[in-house]
Amino acid sequence: MGKTDFETLTKDELIELILAQYEQLTKLQADYEALKLKFEKNQKPPTSSKNSSQPPSRDQKGSLPAGRRRHRHGPPIGHEKHVRKFVAQPDHTIELRAKSCGKCHAELGSAAGRLVNVNQITELPQAPAQVIEVRQYSVTCPECGASQVEEAPAGLEMNRAFGSRLEATVVYYRQEQHMSYARTQKALLDLHQVEISQGGIDEVMKRAGKWATGKIAQIQDTIRQSQVVHCDETSNG
Repeated sequence: MGKTDFETLTKDELIELILAQYEQLTKLQADYEALKLKFEKNQKPPTSSKNSSQPPSRDQKGSLPAGRRRHRHGPPIGHEKHVRKFVAQPDHTIELRAKSCGKCHAELGSAAGRLVNVNQITELPQAPAQVIEVRQYSVTCPECGASQVEEAPAGLEMNRAFGSRLEATVVYYRQEQHMSYARTQKALLDLHQVEISQGGIDEVMKRAGKWATGKIAQIQDTIRQSQVVHCDETSNG
């Protein structure tokens, strides 16, 4: 906006504009302070007795002498400590601001606050799975009288009961984690609140097997066209 634009505004419009800019500036300042704290934490070296009040007994030690048995769980002694990095754009932000003074109990609603700490918590989404209802309609053309039925897109076919991500999870539990039908059924109920019969799990596995079978020829062609075919250590004799 130019000077002439501001001159045409009324007093109330100018006040609203200033308030909106102040609110935006306050948010930008808070975001800047949060980014600065996150950057400082990302650059902070691992805590030790040399840079904090941590006792030397909690410092990372070197490897144990050869022949000495290890009686502990977790990463090996001397393992380099990795600090989880902050992400620049979190999915949700929660502002912690005191509403009243802990000393005199005065209301603090209008008091300006100073950002003193930032923490990020990585969390899984809420467990209940989504239920997607697909409604397929038949529409009659007003010109020629022909009926038109819209086909469902991939993953939402009318003959399936479970979505592609749920089916991928079932295949992962069965094939990668080698879980039984009963354990797969229980994991889906406990972790995702999805009730599925063992017969349903079997249908998912059959569908995945049929899809994988269709890829065999493609994989074979890729192998045949490769410059290196024999990639194992077995003899040819």
